Amino acid sequence: MKKTLLLNTFSVQAWFICLTILALAGCKKEPVVSITSSQVNITGYLEKNPEQFSEWNKIVERTGNAGFLQAYGNYTMFVPTNDGVKKYLTDMGKTSIEQLDLEELKSVVRFHLIEDTLSSRSFGDGKLNTLTMLGQYLITGSATAGNFTSTVINRQANVTLFNVRLGNGYVHVIDNVLRPAKLTLAQMVAANPDYDLFEEALIRTGLYDSLNLLPANNPKTDQRFLTVIAESDATLGLVGVSNIDQYIAKYNSGPSDLKSAENGFHKYVAYHILYDAKYRADLASSQAHPTLTYPEILTAKFRNQNVILEDMEFNGTYEPGVMLNKEKSDNSAINGVLHESAPYSYNYTYKNAQGATVIATGTTTGHFAIKTRVPFPVYWDVADMPETRASGFFRTGTSAQPPNLFTKPAVDSPSPVKGWNWPKRGDGFYYNNGAGGGQSAGAAWVFRDYLNLFLGNSAGNARQEWIEMKTPVIVRGEYRVWICYRRKNQSGNWPQSDGTTAQVRIDGGPPSPKVFAFAEPIPFGNTAELEALGWKYYTSNGNAANPWDKVTLSPAGAYNSPWVAKNVGLMKINTTGTHTLRMEALRNSQNANNLDMIHFIPKDWQSQILPRFMPDGTEDYTNYPGTH
Repeated sequence: MKKTLLLNTFSVQAWFICLTILALAGCKKEPVVSITSSQVNITGYLEKNPEQFSEWNKIVERTGNAGFLQAYGNYTMFVPTNDGVKKYLTDMGKTSIEQLDLEELKSVVRFHLIEDTLSSRSFGDGKLNTLTMLGQYLITGSATAGNFTSTVINRQANVTLFNVRLGNGYVHVIDNVLRPAKLTLAQMVAANPDYDLFEEALIRTGLYDSLNLLPANNPKTDQRFLTVIAESDATLGLVGVSNIDQYIAKYNSGPSDLKSAENGFHKYVAYHILYDAKYRADLASSQAHPTLTYPEILTAKFRNQNVILEDMEFNGTYEPGVMLNKEKSDNSAINGVLHESAPYSYNYTYKNAQGATVIATGTTTGHFAIKTRVPFPVYWDVADMPETRASGFFRTGTSAQPPNLFTKPAVDSPSPVKGWNWPKRGDGFYYNNGAGGGQSAGAAWVFRDYLNLFLGNSAGNARQEWIEMKTPVIVRGEYRVWICYRRKNQSGNWPQSDGTTAQVRIDGGPPSPKVFAFAEPIPFGNTAELEALGWKYYTSNGNAANPWDKVTLSPAGAYNSPWVAKNVGLMKINTTGTHTLRMEALRNSQNANNLDMIHFIPKDWQSQILPRFMPDGTEDYTNYPGTH
């Protein structure tokens, strides 16, 4: 029987942050300066500091912006110093502000101005979430010179003073004038001779026109800003494509009209276009990105300071991806951002379908296309995440209560776990582990750990009414979803006390066909009977005579607490990628909600029962018939 890889959840953003911290270790970080000025507003601040800002103030006055920046409101302005404006004049071949084109100056000022109050807390690696008044994004990042690290805006100017708080917003002082983009994505591709074939592909498919619209003129509101990942002529040459006819022939299928969304070549080109303006940091912060080829997604991860696309391990195989060319990516256009794919040299260790360790090495071409994948099982160990790995208690094999509580100090506080969330302040879950499997206090099962969810729905109760979880990558398809938990009552006995009864949703879709309760016992019966009823024992200790703890009922009406799995029904995964699973409490509440795994098994898979899992995570494909 084919063995299927046990998948775990990884947070790309957590890797990105950790690597960034390491890269900056030992550097002198620029201080976050916060000043509350005695000046009332932005215009007044410029006027009162002519030794620094007289040149920029002239620009503000000439463009007619001094008046509204004198009024109260909520603004953020990046203000160049006099030296910064002089650099700009030199670059433009001018000697005075009066020589500059007025309409261009108006655009420049709007590009420095955001109609929102953004302190330096909003600055990270990637775009600011609020558009400038010109309708383009600004990106922020860091640059290190010697032992000093500075914050850079749009790769054009350094911030020299942060957070000057005025009556109508913030001023951040910069050392150069920011230059807005002047080309659309289509024009930017056309202007680069390295992209002749890719440009022709855009033209033939009609997608060039879609990429040549100004955001305000685009009738498709979800496509006003887009991201293009171009392939250079050199990259295409590595896969035998040297002219447009070869290019089309490589992917042409279906309708003959290349402008049809169902044409194979059209799908290929549209797969290189993502919704929204996504810079490298934005791509690294999420594992899956929707493309214009619905419902296909592009996967991304951050590895060794690089953004890697379409690099995936699943079902005992490894598919190496392509890399974004750092030097030729993050190019701002009026309507989005342009990147270039590049070859990726990989050295990756994984376990194949037979459980053997494989080291894969090589270099890809930089060329990528839609990957056709069929649904495969995902056996999700919900307790495995970067945040639990960093706890110091991860899989240590001790049943002592660890410092492992994941909580939110306030309702609007960021979640302590990337991709997870819950609605109230307070506790979300505990990460627990133990020395082995079983029912005793502190015991655990797969990888000897589990999560204790603070989930419940009772009036006046502090427990969470729902908890959202970020899944591993799941291929588009229909799956039977199994909730693997320890049946347990915090108080009372089943069925008078059902603990917490819940349902699940995926990506905000319909609820699971069946509900489950954390106190609900598995029925009595043999393996086949239980499967027919939608139940299974998912654990194994390898002992053929007694391979798992089976359910028992005492004369007093109390059930024991074995690890069991309930099939909550057939659920549809609409896109390949990571997903948000929301577990919703429907009624009642308890603390003893012990969740170990969630299984997504394709509806037509060869077995919904096998493999079972041993405490160390080993998969057991032994078929144990009978009731044991």
